[in-house]
Amino acid sequence: MKVKGYKEEYKEINGITQYFLHYPIEKNEVAVFLHGGPGQSEVLFSHCLRPYWDFCSIVYYDQRGVGRTQQVSYSKPEDITIESLIADLKQTIQYIKEKYRTERIVLIGHSWGTILGTMYIQKYPEDVMCYIGYGQVIDSLRGEKIAYDKVKEAIENRGKKRDIVKLNALGNYPDCVVTDKSVELILKLRFLQSKYGYTSSYRKAFMTAIKSPLFSLKDISSLSVSKIFELNVNLLDVLLNFNIWDTAEYQVPVFYVLGRNDWQTPSVLAAEYFNKIIAPKKGCLWIENAGHLTDVDNPPQFCKAIKSILVQL
Repeated sequence: MKVKGYKEEYKEINGITQYFLHYPIEKNEVAVFLHGGPGQSEVLFSHCLRPYWDFCSIVYYDQRGVGRTQQVSYSKPEDITIESLIADLKQTIQYIKEKYRTERIVLIGHSWGTILGTMYIQKYPEDVMCYIGYGQVIDSLRGEKIAYDKVKEAIENRGKKRDIVKLNALGNYPDCVVTDKSVELILKLRFLQSKYGYTSSYRKAFMTAIKSPLFSLKDISSLSVSKIFELNVNLLDVLLNFNIWDTAEYQVPVFYVLGRNDWQTPSVLAAEYFNKIIAPKKGCLWIENAGHLTDVDNPPQFCKAIKSILVQL
């Protein structure tokens, strides 16, 4: 079914039916997009890029247990592991290569997708022509500490007593997040970050999603954060323990596109790590007036950055 230039498709990948959203362009490169979360579909944000994305095909897909894939292929928490997602991605890339008749695959990861993408290129560097990360995760707990300190400074400077109480209630953050209450604690910090402008606006993200030409009432459940994390409980352990600080050598070109106002996965930490990277090619591009949802916050500059990367390859 075509939707304003897009094509939706359900395809069997690694034993389950998975949802794909294609935006084909007559170019050799195809960008495969890895959404965040874990468990948060971003196909409903794709329309933000359409007016500015004219330089290669792009393919979104809902990972195992997510969004429209979950609607047609029910997965239990035990089915959703980092191993199963990497195996899914392996077959997905092979399928995209065959469908588009190209070897020029650009892997783009956002937030949780940067963890999946980074692990993938470390294991299968021969499968892609380059990797691009935004909302790039480097060291999860160190990033949470930077995020906490940043919002704490803002709250104390403004003297907001109620928010000081809320912040203090988090305890010895982020050490305390490696518990059964990790999701609750992280979401409380995210609320404070959003209030003080240190992550993208959740309200803006929700409104962007429901304004998508692809939106239907069935998508509401995929926007429920608590349900998402319950289903992806096995991936939360991977997320909280992710740390690539001491692994900085790559066999493929690596590029970071960083939102200047992203303190959810702090851009300052990604930029610091970027200086350590050894790769065939690398680049770090900053997007002004953008937070964690860099593509939603500033679509024209985000697309301009991606295009400038592909020109180099």
